Amino acid sequence: MKRYIFSLILLVLNISLCVAQFDYGITIDMGKNHQADSAHVTHFSIGFSNYTDTLKGLQLNAISNYAYSTNGVQLTGFSNISSSPLRGLQLSGVTNIAMGVDKGVQLSGIHNISSGYMRGMQFGASNYAEELDGAQIGLLNTAQKHTKGWQIGLINYTKDTSGRKIGFVNVNPQTTVDWMVFGGTSSKFNGAIRFRNKSTYSILGAGTHYMGFDEDFSGAIFYRIGQYKQLSPKLSLSGDIGYFHIETFKKRSNDGPSQLFSIQARVNADYQLSPTAGLFASVGYGDTRYYHHEQKYRRRMLAEAGLTIRYPHNVNRESAVMKRTEKRAPADSLMAPGLGKKHPWWALGQVTGVNAFVHLFDRFVTNQDFAQTTLNTWGQNFKNGFVWDNDQFSTNLFMHPYHGNLYFNSARAQGLNFWESAPYAMIGSLEWEFLGEIEPPALNDLIATTFGGICIGEITNRISKIFLNDSKRGWPRFWRELGATIFNPMGQLKRFATGDAWTVRSKNYRYHDYNRNPIDVSLSLGDRYLADNGSMFKGEHNPYVNLYMQYGDPVNEGEHNAPYDFFEMEFTGGFSSNQPVLNQIHLLGRLWSTPMIERRNIKAEFGIYQHFDYFDSKPVKDGSDLTPYRISEAAAFGPGTIIQMPQVGALSHLEQRIFANLILLGGTKSDYYNIIDRDYNMGSGFSIKTKTHMELRHFGRFILNAHYYRIFTWKGYDPGTDFANLTHEDMLRLNAQGDKGNAALLVINPITELDIDRNWSIVFSGSYYARRTHYKYYNDVQANTFEIRLGATVHL
Repeated sequence: MKRYIFSLILLVLNISLCVAQFDYGITIDMGKNHQADSAHVTHFSIGFSNYTDTLKGLQLNAISNYAYSTNGVQLTGFSNISSSPLRGLQLSGVTNIAMGVDKGVQLSGIHNISSGYMRGMQFGASNYAEELDGAQIGLLNTAQKHTKGWQIGLINYTKDTSGRKIGFVNVNPQTTVDWMVFGGTSSKFNGAIRFRNKSTYSILGAGTHYMGFDEDFSGAIFYRIGQYKQLSPKLSLSGDIGYFHIETFKKRSNDGPSQLFSIQARVNADYQLSPTAGLFASVGYGDTRYYHHEQKYRRRMLAEAGLTIRYPHNVNRESAVMKRTEKRAPADSLMAPGLGKKHPWWALGQVTGVNAFVHLFDRFVTNQDFAQTTLNTWGQNFKNGFVWDNDQFSTNLFMHPYHGNLYFNSARAQGLNFWESAPYAMIGSLEWEFLGEIEPPALNDLIATTFGGICIGEITNRISKIFLNDSKRGWPRFWRELGATIFNPMGQLKRFATGDAWTVRSKNYRYHDYNRNPIDVSLSLGDRYLADNGSMFKGEHNPYVNLYMQYGDPVNEGEHNAPYDFFEMEFTGGFSSNQPVLNQIHLLGRLWSTPMIERRNIKAEFGIYQHFDYFDSKPVKDGSDLTPYRISEAAAFGPGTIIQMPQVGALSHLEQRIFANLILLGGTKSDYYNIIDRDYNMGSGFSIKTKTHMELRHFGRFILNAHYYRIFTWKGYDPGTDFANLTHEDMLRLNAQGDKGNAALLVINPITELDIDRNWSIVFSGSYYARRTHYKYYNDVQANTFEIRLGATVHL
């Protein structure tokens, strides 16, 4: 316990202390200021996060390191940044970024970026260099120019034909890339991607029902390599050999083998129907064997046929991101007035009216037991005070924050600004907790409703104003007002009351200024595969929809500093009878910021941000009882840094975000606590987040999100509690956050988007979830799983 308290004290100091060089946290910085230009030179730094002008030594910090000029070693858990060519070593758990590498090494757990000449080495899961004159070693290696360097990895990609590559898949501008969909006698349904070079090719893919339709679900992943001969412009013949890994999911050895491998050879004929579509057919022979003794399982002939769709990876196309930033800026004469006259008492009346309406509906229409309040229940609530309640995950950590947004926007609708409206979220929550129901007032509801409501409320308030345009008439006006009502019903209630919802104006009719607050909106649809306990093939598929919005400029250099002048919103929903409709919500809003770096096209800001995160899932259908993930950060605040690097070559945008937060209220899956509707623990703690965003001209973008949450459940229950003999009333007043202990949660989310048209792209993303939960009175639990998404994205 002492070490947890000490860690929390360090984090509080980390958030509260800021010094001249934008060190935040307890940082020991041994250096000096250069007399000529006052640049700060650091020789040794240790702490949480550190910024310096020149590094000539060692930066050793838990969260991040930044140096304009680096000639030394940067060592951190999350992100290292050098705004000039690196001479030395960058070592991080997540990302390293440098404006070139000059006799240096980048070593990271996930991603290395050199947005300039790379004369050195990169070791990581993913590596990017503008011009490679060194070595990249990783799963995915990418370089724009490849003059004298080496790429060694699973997939190697360059924009020129020179250079040396060693890997399973090697891609250059002369490579043709085909998506393949086919059926056959081996695995019955298959999807793959084929990379054809001058005379050779390789194929990566996956297939299902390898063992046949009369057996339980099975699958395979495969790699094939071969050579082809072009007989005519449309017809080609080829031959290849491949390795297949097969999962049968047999739970007991007497049911059959759980895993197999197969060596398969094929002869193929391809016919190109058009520049983008083709047909192919294959015949071959497969030898399938057991892993542990390599004895024969079966041998047989193979036959396959399917469709190929060509992806034009080497075509210059207008970037969707570049296009959607060209927004028209309305003149001042077109903008509607601001907040208007303030009505604080009307705001209080509207908040109370919301509670009264919901209470009466629950009491007389749906006849809910919890709504049968009396003067006696009111007195009991005031007498007994707050407890931690046992409502379900979505109710406590999404519905209550959403309800708080109605209170907050009741005040915003009556002309109050952000800070003036914030207390109304708490007032509305207190009214409901003490007067709206007979159950004991819940402290977690008060926190989630107040702070989550403020976050959701300001975002929905600003989104609703994007829809409004008082110059429109008829159906266009109707759809705009309906859109604003969906996002902000309290604001629209005021417009209906005043008649603004149908009043037509020729001046001052716009409510959103695209020049002041540009917006970036995208909508994605596709398929999501959710793994059961980390299994590659044992999981479930369901369609998903994802809505993303970035509002305002993340680095505005102090031009606009009102709360939520910049925010980011992401919503993911699913269409499944088994999984929650509401899958994920991620909200981020800037409360305050100040410029941090202003030199040579490098822009950076330090600020205070509010966060709201929500992850929810249920056990996979026909799988184990394991819940893949369940995480909440309903009330969180903390410092953050956003750094934008200059454009270099094909890299049109490079941005790094780093955040450290105090979590006032969070939640995570419990393996033991299961009372009434609650199977999760609540608590407080901290989180650390990073986001790396790369935009590549005529190609697409790569985004890497990394979230680490540490949630402590401080208030447990008596380990001797006999839950079997507790009455419902006893359970309501158990007053426990859950199982005493703490949970460490890690989410890694890489996203790759390939542009195919002006506003359209293909998106492929994966998420890895790791949970380590320590229980004071039970055995500790570790759980890991992942999900994969493939879909189409339109940038609106």
